[in-house]
Amino acid sequence: MDSTGSVSSLGSSNLGFPTAGQLTSVRVKVGDRVTAGQVLATVDDFAARRALQQARAQLAGQQAQYDKVADGTSVEGAQNSVNAAASVVSATKRQVDATLAADDAAISAAQTAPAGAGAAAAGGDTSGGSEDGATGAAAGAAGPATGAMGAATSAATSAASTAQSVAQARAKRQADAAAGDVQIADARQGQVTAQNGLDSAGANRPNDLAAARAAVDGARAQVATAQQNLANTTLRAPSDGTITALNGAVGEFVAASAATTPIAPGTDAAIPGAAQAANGAAAAAAAAGGASPSRPGGTQFMVLQDLTRFAVVVPFQEVDAEQIAPQQHVDVSLDAVPDGPLDGTVLSVAPSATAISGSIEYYVTVALPPDPRIHDGQSARATVITADSGPTISVPNRALHRQGNATTVTVVTSDGRQVVTPVTTGIAGPDRTQITGGLAEGQQVVVGGTS
Repeated sequence: MDSTGSVSSLGSSNLGFPTAGQLTSVRVKVGDRVTAGQVLATVDDFAARRALQQARAQLAGQQAQYDKVADGTSVEGAQNSVNAAASVVSATKRQVDATLAADDAAISAAQTAPAGAGAAAAGGDTSGGSEDGATGAAAGAAGPATGAMGAATSAATSAASTAQSVAQARAKRQADAAAGDVQIADARQGQVTAQNGLDSAGANRPNDLAAARAAVDGARAQVATAQQNLANTTLRAPSDGTITALNGAVGEFVAASAATTPIAPGTDAAIPGAAQAANGAAAAAAAAGGASPSRPGGTQFMVLQDLTRFAVVVPFQEVDAEQIAPQQHVDVSLDAVPDGPLDGTVLSVAPSATAISGSIEYYVTVALPPDPRIHDGQSARATVITADSGPTISVPNRALHRQGNATTVTVVTSDGRQVVTPVTTGIAGPDRTQITGGLAEGQQVVVGGTS
């Protein structure tokens, strides 16, 4: 069984830039051999360089913020506040205790104060004149009674004064105790507030550090992305190969590369013509019947191929594809190599079908031997040998006549007569069919009206 297809290089890559841009240099020509990593072309990198500068500035800002958080003294400051608040509580307690102690001493002093001197006796003068003798004697007699009354009055006044002093001292102590309680409570509230601040600072610090670190990592990722975008403004060869198509010149704008290479089954060879078939404009022009030379490389900016190894990619109808398997021998005929078929080998058969002109077919990849006359894109005819019976008799298919289950050939006898002869057939090829019975080697048969 046979089919027609095309030669394809083992290894083909459609090359382009990830983003659109204006070509600033094209350093290769069609036919140039290149090596992996070699610079092929560049596009304007102004925007990419500015984006990288901005990303680096953002990284520096995030790094500074992280250092600020890492070197911050919020926890230490909160701890110092806690220590100071504790000292305030202790000092307040001491001050209140001292005030109450003074108040207690004042109360004790008021309670033990001596009685007033107002009760001392005030004796009268008894040596009055003669003319006043009677009067003086009477006053002398009344003196002790008056002194006793004065002493009693003075003692009562002194006791009342002492009681008032004690009451005042006690009232002051109560007021000082109440004020002291408020002062201590305020000091302790300050201590609680300081402790809460320490707890909050201690709990927030790991989260603040993690957030700052995440911001730095994000900024660093942006720098890496910007660096990659800048690197993508330079197109480099992914592997050794030959430039087989180039669509663009310096100063022109190229679109972002999006197309991929349709790969033949079992290898990295491209399916010939598939990329060009994807060019809708060319297909429309061809359908209209106008001249439509295919654009080399389709819509790709550049195509890189390995032109040292080749395969033939051919489609087979589903009935024939069922009989094809890897390692089968294939006779490959190339129009450009007329001196006999090349020995090929089936590499792989596509596991899924492709609709070609309304027919369900399967692509088959056939490896070719090294030959300097083989080039990418050459037309090829592949004849797959699905069975080999060894030395046998065969006749051209046009010599066979089938009617029902009977097959005959017309034999030309030695005296020139034509005799219809029944035969049995074996393996049928695209041009000849094996004869397993009814003919002898050397007999002549009529082929399409001629012997």
